[in-house]
Parts: sequence; structure tokens; C-alpha cells
Amino acid sequence: MSKAIKVGQTYLCKVGRNSVEVKVLNTCDGGWVVATAKGRNLTIKDAARLSAIPAVAADSAQGAPGAKMGARAPKCAKAARGRDVGQKGAPRGEGKRLGLVDAAIQVMKAAGKPMNCQEVVKAILEQKLWVTEGRTPSATLYSSILREIQKKGAEARFKKVDRGQFALAG
Repeated sequence: MSKAIKVGQTYLCKVGRNSVEVKVLNTCDGGWVVATAKGRNLTIKDAARLSAIPAVAADSAQGAPGAKMGARAPKCAKAARGRDVGQKGAPRGEGKRLGLVDAAIQVMKAAGKPMNCQEVVKAILEQKLWVTEGRTPSATLYSSILREIQKKGAEARFKKVDRGQFALAG
């Protein structure tokens, strides 16, 4: 059974795991040339990859004033609970666990001396400040600390004291 694919119509096209809204531009060699909302042109040989757009989205994409190709019906948004994670300095929720870097700061403050990442992670896990099932949490901490030092420079919370040894800055 072959579908009737019409030039100029908008369809959903299966691309990998995703469905992308496309507009059929023309036919070629037993297939169709389609354009995505981002302007990419694809050649589709199998009509099974194209499907009709659901009715609500089709209204917005097919001639609603001011609607552009690729416009979709709004998704139902869930009301956000707790803190706004996109806001800097937002208060932490009750019972919220520390992240690895924050736990490292806490352990290093208590130790008061430079430490290597394996010592820090061992102390964090013993104090149950952070939980992991990962095989190399010390490598994760090491890369996180180095990334912070590289990105923030003088404003970083850590400083490298010796090979593999870190201390709290300031």
C-alpha cells in the first residue's frame, strides 16, 4: 500500500529516533525531496518514513496567520516544584544532597591541608556526604576541579598546590 504524498504538504519524517517536521518540495527518482524547518534538504525514498501531522499541529503549520513551518502546538507544561534550578543563588531544598565538588570543599575545609582526590573521595564516602556507584569517582572529582580552575581562573574555589594535590583557594 503506497501513501499519496503531495508536493507542498507538511509531514512528520522519521529521522533516526526522532520525528522531524518536513515540507515536501518535489519528487525525484521514485522519492521526494523534503526540507526541514532548519533549512536542510533530504531525499526520502520510502513513503513509510513520512506520516501525517496530528490535527492540532497541522492547523498551526498549515496556514495559521504568522505560523511558520515547524511551528507546533504547545506542549502541556508541568508546574515546576521546588527551586528554580536556572536561577543562580536559588535556595537549596530541604534534605538536598551535596554534589561531589561541594562535598569536596566541605571535607577540605575540615582537613585544613592540601589533599589529593583519592583522599578527598574516601573521606566523602566515609562521611556519606555523597553516594556513587561509579568506578572512578576520584577521576571525576579531579576533572571537575581542573575544569573549575581553568574556567574561573583566579575566582576558582581550588588551587593546585602540587602534582595531584589541591587546596582551597583563599
